[in-house]
Amino acid sequence: MTWLRLLTACLALLAVSACGDRFDRSELLQAAPEDELDALRQADRHILVVRHARKIDEACNGLECELSARGNAMVDRLGALLGPRPMDAVLASSACRTVLTARAGHADVVQHQPAPGLDQACGSDEPVTRSRAIAMLETEESRARWTLVVEHSNTVCTWIAAFAPDARSACEEGSLPSSAYGDIFWLHRLDGDWHLVTLDDAFDVEASQ
Repeated sequence: MTWLRLLTACLALLAVSACGDRFDRSELLQAAPEDELDALRQADRHILVVRHARKIDEACNGLECELSARGNAMVDRLGALLGPRPMDAVLASSACRTVLTARAGHADVVQHQPAPGLDQACGSDEPVTRSRAIAMLETEESRARWTLVVEHSNTVCTWIAAFAPDARSACEEGSLPSSAYGDIFWLHRLDGDWHLVTLDDAFDVEASQ
């Protein structure tokens, strides 16, 4: 009986050891601060909020604006960080620059209106009726372990304020700085509470791209 208990205990320890260093998005975890690793490993849900990649022209603000070559390279880098396995849910405003960035999630993109009344979809003639508020509510209630959200400089801050209102971030003015691209705002739920870790410049690339 003693040997059986000892064997059972050893097998349990081996299982913990084998699983402890195995994270389902290891490349992303490697980009995180060392002092946050334990909390990120233990979290049961993750929402990655990012600003769209760089546009073809910074002066272009229409919904149809696409990404520059540098922006497309950023999408590739973000996709590599997320890994080849599709995200459980991918959301983006219906502006093409956000939808194109959301390709990094390797899954179908669910679009919502960038602002009330703007119902033009990217890549489809079907109107977008889903509001951002509905998208946020459904995300909060979702059981998806991994969600990617692609937004704009101001609406990235809307998501952070909704899930982790007390977290310190680059949103002190209610919007990201105009030059801020490539950060990953990693919301994660631990013991029922949401926390924020920011991966600065995680998927930006050099200007020559």
